[in-house]
Amino acid sequence: MDLHKPFTVEEVLKRPLFRNARVAAGKRGLTRPVRWVHVLEVPNPSAFVNGQELILTTGVGLGASEDSILRFVQQLVESRVSGLCIELVQRFTEVPPCILQYADRHDFPILVFDQEVRFIDITQDLQSHIINRHHQQLLALETLSKRFLQLTLQPRCTSQILKLLHQETGCPVRLCDDWGRDMIYPEKTAPSTFHHQETLRQPIFAMDMHVGDLCLAHGGRDSEYMRLILDRAATAIAQELLRRLSIEERRMRGMQKWIEKWLSQGRSELPEDVASLISDGGSLSLAAMGITARQPESHDFDTEQEEAIMLRVAHLIHRAFKTHGLQVWMAPHEDKWALVLANQSPSSPSPMLQRVKKAFLDLFKQLAANPALHRYRCAVGISQTFRRLSQAPRYWKQATLALQVSAASSTPRRDKNIADKPSLTLYDDLHAWQLFLQVDTEVLSAYIQNQIGPLLEYDRKNGTDLVRTLETFFATGLSKQRTAKVLYIHRQTLYYRLEQISSLLGDNWNDPERRRALDIAMAAHRFLSAMEGLHSFPVQPDEKTSGNRKFPKAGQP
Repeated sequence: MDLHKPFTVEEVLKRPLFRNARVAAGKRGLTRPVRWVHVLEVPNPSAFVNGQELILTTGVGLGASEDSILRFVQQLVESRVSGLCIELVQRFTEVPPCILQYADRHDFPILVFDQEVRFIDITQDLQSHIINRHHQQLLALETLSKRFLQLTLQPRCTSQILKLLHQETGCPVRLCDDWGRDMIYPEKTAPSTFHHQETLRQPIFAMDMHVGDLCLAHGGRDSEYMRLILDRAATAIAQELLRRLSIEERRMRGMQKWIEKWLSQGRSELPEDVASLISDGGSLSLAAMGITARQPESHDFDTEQEEAIMLRVAHLIHRAFKTHGLQVWMAPHEDKWALVLANQSPSSPSPMLQRVKKAFLDLFKQLAANPALHRYRCAVGISQTFRRLSQAPRYWKQATLALQVSAASSTPRRDKNIADKPSLTLYDDLHAWQLFLQVDTEVLSAYIQNQIGPLLEYDRKNGTDLVRTLETFFATGLSKQRTAKVLYIHRQTLYYRLEQISSLLGDNWNDPERRRALDIAMAAHRFLSAMEGLHSFPVQPDEKTSGNRKFPKAGQP
């Protein structure tokens, strides 16, 4: 008994009780699988079948007309019945030609007995055979499951599981998982083989999360039994992935100790493999990363699942940075994730921070493409590069300050319909904001109010745009023509706005020293406006470096 091949109508004809049966129509459908056998003598059979049955009938209850018999056969075909067996004794002595023609058009096998047969013997024989075959399949599956699980304890277990799966099924297999593996066995099999309809796909789950897919090109074999084998193999691969998660978790916990001490004190006993890459003279950078669910209330993940998700993110990070010549060590630190970045390609023509930025952008794409991870919002702050290990606390402060800006820009405002996207901020790109981040917000607010408070109040009450007009006027080098063009307004409208600005700020607003003060105030206003969304992102500044401050509305002391 070949358990891999389906039990078909053709196999039914080989049973002893069918030695006197003949195929009257639908010969091209003899490969249809038979999962059960059933006797029907009613004119509406669709209500009594599930599909893939062999139906036995004498035709007694089908009615006298050819139309009623045709409707009976049509319902069987539409219900995906595997075939019809008719005894040409009780009701009629031949099958109407229109029925045979219909069956041939739909490759629907019609078997006939020209003499009386005992349906009870046929059903008992076929059902016993089907049940026994199913029992043999379960025994084979149990044995195979044990073999799959035994392989999880061996080196290169995943490739061994795929090899055994191929040996048992005779079909090409493919594994794609979130760890970046795309494995095919046999290796010479073209990837396009798995793009056809005759490909079974079994999702792989670890800790209730979808982590990959196992595919099998079954080539028309018994897809039900093949899927059961595929399920056992996927379970074994999930066990192997859980083991890898456990190893990665222990590795990360080990890193957490030296990273925490190094970032807080500037010194630590580094592991040998780390010390060989992180040393004085080598380019380093630090990244602070905050990750949170976009809609926390809609997810019921427990702590273990959250840890598993972060381990998967960590794996994606290592893979993304490796392709850009960067080595990464990461661990939770304070209330965020700390990433230690080392330049493994100092001879690269691309600067280190430029490659760091590209690596994070690659990571964001992978997170967005992953169904289990795209639900998380990610914000990253990156420090400048440095060379001395003792400087780590200073540059970690840079990374956390940049993260504050990044977190604010990735958080949707309450009054705006903005999609929360991943955000990446380099400390180098903050310019004047580097200073604002380290100044008490009350001082900044008071300065803004003192310099441009009248403009902000006038804009708020009248719905005007005097602050933006003044910013644009300064940015264009005091060119009225260019300012009007940038703002898409008539020059006379610009003249009127400048007169309003002069009346609100005083006649000396255009003096060089006053212009400089106003420019700084408007930059500080933009900074505080960007910080408004920070409260909704769970990233708290380091108390020692930024006073754990909250950011009020711009322009308010």
